[in-house]
Amino acid sequence: MAGTLTLAMFIVAVLIFLSSLDDLLIDVLALCIVRRRLSVPEPDQDGTSPTIAVFVANWHEHDVLEKMVEGNLARIQDADVRIVLGVYPNDTETRDVAKQLGAGHRERVRVVVNGLAGPTSKGQMLNEMFRQVFGDADAPDMVVLHDSEDVIDPRSFEIYRAYAESYDFIQIPVFSLESGNRSLVAATYMDEFAERHTREMVVRDALGAAIPSAGVGTCMTKRLVRHFLRQRGHVLATGCVTEDYILGIEAKRAGFRAAFAAVSESAARYGEFVATREFFPQGFSASVRQKTRWVFGINFEAMHRLGWRAGPWDFYFFLRDRKGIITNFLPPISLALLIPLVLGAFDLDQLPPTLQPLLPPVLFANIVAMNLRLVFRVAAFKEVYGRYDAFGVLLRWPVAVLVNALAVLRAWRIYFFESGLATRPIVWAKTQHEVPMDFSS
Repeated sequence: MAGTLTLAMFIVAVLIFLSSLDDLLIDVLALCIVRRRLSVPEPDQDGTSPTIAVFVANWHEHDVLEKMVEGNLARIQDADVRIVLGVYPNDTETRDVAKQLGAGHRERVRVVVNGLAGPTSKGQMLNEMFRQVFGDADAPDMVVLHDSEDVIDPRSFEIYRAYAESYDFIQIPVFSLESGNRSLVAATYMDEFAERHTREMVVRDALGAAIPSAGVGTCMTKRLVRHFLRQRGHVLATGCVTEDYILGIEAKRAGFRAAFAAVSESAARYGEFVATREFFPQGFSASVRQKTRWVFGINFEAMHRLGWRAGPWDFYFFLRDRKGIITNFLPPISLALLIPLVLGAFDLDQLPPTLQPLLPPVLFANIVAMNLRLVFRVAAFKEVYGRYDAFGVLLRWPVAVLVNALAVLRAWRIYFFESGLATRPIVWAKTQHEVPMDFSS
């Protein structure tokens, strides 16, 4: 028994070490990157600028939709930005709210009624919106994807126009709204998105790797949209739950340039990130369900649909994106192994002689790596929220570990028992959306 436990500890320690090296590489590269800064283009001589449509797909969003639209319209003074609301014919409450908004803001809100009864999927709804809106002669120059709980940064449209001079696919950062007083679960999204969108996404951009869409704050030019409509009749992959992630990879494979717009002169001028902000689930089970969808879509569906065909850096990020189906189990397993370690149930002599001298330095390296992760996560939190919160990050860490491990466990179960190894579409329960109480006109 002691030998089995010792071997298990060695395997887990080595896997954690390899994953930590991967994380450290991203951190070091992020520290070395000088983030791009683009000047905001001037309007055309006639005073016009590229038109932008904000797509919001809806299913049972009647309780938040009016507040979201009115709040964002009050902040977006750009007359060339229009909100397009996709609704279902059988979701009468949301449809009626959307039509009232369209009637009240005739020049700024358009309603698209799906030809199918809902719910279908977010991807199907957006594809229907793409077909209807970009089938018109006066289609917008760009489209931005958002959800019905998003607080849209009005400066983001300057960023999209600036980057669209050279890029057809633009993703801005996405951060959680302040959630420390909502729940520990909700607050974990503050840490995770701050770290990912101030580090990893910046590195992807600098290395020329594919930029996966976050599903919100994603801008595409008319040229890209019409390319996919012409080539296959739809923009987003159908029958999957992370069509946004897949879209970013497909855009690069189709030859379109993509950018992660983390910093611009506009951002420097205002002293903060230009980013989409929103609330994430505050309930434990709701968070597990949401992350299960992310894990299943990125690690199983996307792997099944996209395969591994990629250049060196894209292949590396495929590995990084998909390692979570194993590595998310490692923290709870390693914590469980601490119990027999404390009780003295490990016997180093049970390891093969060639491995015995490796275990102590690997364990030490993992302790160093864990502390570095805390430092980098606290630094990322400070970069986004303007304060150091080492105690809060440390307190939320085990909550995130548990949520992520359970999400991966559920994703594996769905992969084997419900999806036919990611060959059948999965039906997902709708995430309950929340808009800030003070977010109104």
